[in-house]
Amino acid sequence: MLKYAAVVVTALVLSVSGAVGLVRDDQPPGSDELTAAGGTALVAAPGQDLTSVIATLQDQLRRVPGDAAGWATLGLAYVEQARVTGDPSLYPKADAVIARSFDVQADDNTAALAASAALASARHRFGEALRDAQAALAIDPWQAGALAIRVDALTELGEYDRQLPALRIADRRQPGVPVASRWSYALELRGRLAAAAAVLLRTADGATHADRGFLLTQVADLERRRGRLGPAESHLRQALQESPGYVPALVGQARLAVAQGRLDVAERRWRAVVARLPLPTHLTELGELLLHRGEREQARAQFAVVRSTVQLLEANDVDTALETAVFEADHGSPGAALRQARTEWDRRRNIHVADALAWALHVAGRDRQALAFTRQATRLDTEESQLWLHRGLIEEGLGRDEAAVRHVRRALATDPGASPWQQQRAERALTRLDAGGPR
Repeated sequence: MLKYAAVVVTALVLSVSGAVGLVRDDQPPGSDELTAAGGTALVAAPGQDLTSVIATLQDQLRRVPGDAAGWATLGLAYVEQARVTGDPSLYPKADAVIARSFDVQADDNTAALAASAALASARHRFGEALRDAQAALAIDPWQAGALAIRVDALTELGEYDRQLPALRIADRRQPGVPVASRWSYALELRGRLAAAAAVLLRTADGATHADRGFLLTQVADLERRRGRLGPAESHLRQALQESPGYVPALVGQARLAVAQGRLDVAERRWRAVVARLPLPTHLTELGELLLHRGEREQARAQFAVVRSTVQLLEANDVDTALETAVFEADHGSPGAALRQARTEWDRRRNIHVADALAWALHVAGRDRQALAFTRQATRLDTEESQLWLHRGLIEEGLGRDEAAVRHVRRALATDPGASPWQQQRAERALTRLDAGGPR
């Protein structure tokens, strides 16, 4: 779950100026000023959107092709545009311009190393992201992007003991929204949702509009998962006032509608989301909602789009084994699920990969092996419905009924906005367990 990596890319790209000619003469650096990947102070002109930032960078680089930091910043801009639009064909473009930055400046190019780390993270290549972030920090220990991407990489690699020291270093050297959001996620992973929300709310005070939209969206997600639907709705409303049309906030509204039992509204909202950003996770949630509502043909159509989207991502060198493993386990081939989960486990060993491998083993009828992995998946006491549901169903398969009941109930209590198809699976398991019926 690469939850906060985009905060760094957004901050570094949308704060572009100075060296690439975007700063206005009448706009002195202020609270929005950040240090970009190459260490140049950069400030965005008011109203500057990502497309115009990219166009200005391209124009500047045509005139000054020897600007190594400019090429690296353009690479970051392409990474961010891919995140915003869901277009993975932008990743090869990012790769090419970052390589151009290295061509211009082969040594001590912290800008290109940080951009390369961001690109590797976006492609889910976290070993490479950690390598490049560490290389950037060896040159400049205060490089903001590399400090944050190092935290992301350690988190995604399952290096949780190293995550917290890296966070402390980042917080000492470059405090701000990117680091605060990662502190929040570290708390969230450890089951401390209220504390995670408090960190985000403190950080939102005095933040820019875009940052407040991001932070309040994350607070709303945490509040919904705690069953606090009123505060979640209020925070989402504020987030969209700060950042109109912000897609993660629209996703939050779709899940909130599920939590409120307004499935007609949830379906409309999910359709609006996938029309704008058709990521595999979004498409899967819409498909599962349709399955739950008995709209099987439409659900199958959504799942077909999931598969074609995964193929497009893979064609652009994005690793999708984790997402594919869970999807195939629930809606496709158990064999494919197990292959993908094992592939990902060989690369990184975080709790979500452990969960995917446990679930793939379960659907392949190998619950004894699955038990060890589902225990690893829940070892941080993370409050995520899917983790506890999978553990409970694996324990049910092994006849561990008392533990199964406890963990399935915890799954149902964890997030009322989770997929209703998955919630129905949990409810049916409880009915079986209460009745002592067949496994």
